[in-house]
Amino acid sequence: MTIDAPAPEAAPQPQPTPPARRYLWPVLVGAWALLLLVLAIWSARNDPPSLRDQTTAASAKATIDQVVGQVTAGVPAGWTIQDKGYAEKACSLSAARDGVAVTRTLTVSGPVGGESATVEALAATLPDAVTRPADGPKEGFYHDAGNYVAVRGKVIGEGAVSVDLSSGCRVP
Repeated sequence: MTIDAPAPEAAPQPQPTPPARRYLWPVLVGAWALLLLVLAIWSARNDPPSLRDQTTAASAKATIDQVVGQVTAGVPAGWTIQDKGYAEKACSLSAARDGVAVTRTLTVSGPVGGESATVEALAATLPDAVTRPADGPKEGFYHDAGNYVAVRGKVIGEGAVSVDLSSGCRVP
């Protein structure tokens, strides 16, 4: 007895995709690319710098001038302040790009023995300034003035306190 094998069935033919679904992925990818482009342009124009070398020496000088005004206002009576002005030093931002580091030094002079109190008075004019040592007579302070400007004050001798304002390496 012989059994005949069933006749092979034809494979079902794929149904063509409707025209609306055919263009869905390119439209979604294009919309996503456009959204990323718009957000990148907005971010480049509106976000603050996230690295020091994305700012200029002029913006650092403006911040330093503001802090010098605060420090000058906090100088105790009987003490004098000497501003040595800006000192600019060439530096390297990267292997292919040069920059400039800006420093301004203030020297506060007064009666011998009042250095610690002067350090405390100067630090009190700057919000969130950290004095050292934590307890006992103060020998110095540190303050982050924003815009990547560091303020460091320290006793440099009898009757003398130095305040250094430093920008670090930036675009000229």
